[in-house]
Amino acid sequence: MSIAKRVAEAVEKMAQNDTEGALLPISAAVDATATKHFNRRGRKSYKDFIHENLSLITKVAFGPSIMNINIKYDHPDLETGPDGLCTIQDILYHVVRCGLTHSAKLPSTLKFVDENKFQVDNDLLVLPASLVFGLIAAVVVCPENADQTIPDNYVLNVRGFQIKLNDLWGKKQELENLFATMEAI
Repeated sequence: MSIAKRVAEAVEKMAQNDTEGALLPISAAVDATATKHFNRRGRKSYKDFIHENLSLITKVAFGPSIMNINIKYDHPDLETGPDGLCTIQDILYHVVRCGLTHSAKLPSTLKFVDENKFQVDNDLLVLPASLVFGLIAAVVVCPENADQTIPDNYVLNVRGFQIKLNDLWGKKQELENLFATMEAI
């Protein structure tokens, strides 16, 4: 099983508007990439990788660069801070990754939508499906994945620009430079 294969599966599922179907392979790809990046396996690597790449993930997902996302969300597998909030990396690991891996489903209290919004409505947490594209980008541009390839027709749409994913493997700085150019225009 390769990281590239999981990325390709996630891209295919997103093309079919199957966000939940895309979350399982991209979670596996994040897990494997985090292990390579930090040279250690486990939840801390996974969450650290998301935290380290959150600015890039949010730029790809919906535009603005966000360094921290803290949300009020109650779930039995989450620990909240004194303010009653938990981090997006905790949600993506404990609720999304672990939920899909161990229970084969997301909880009924979590929904991904095509709108760019984070919302808690009663006990329902609503997240943007575009986060999957941000996770795909973070995995692809990680330097440790420079040796990966997928079919050439797979692209990442970033603010109207289509970029071949094969042109981005291991090239985080090039993607950051592209964002800087877009912001200057």
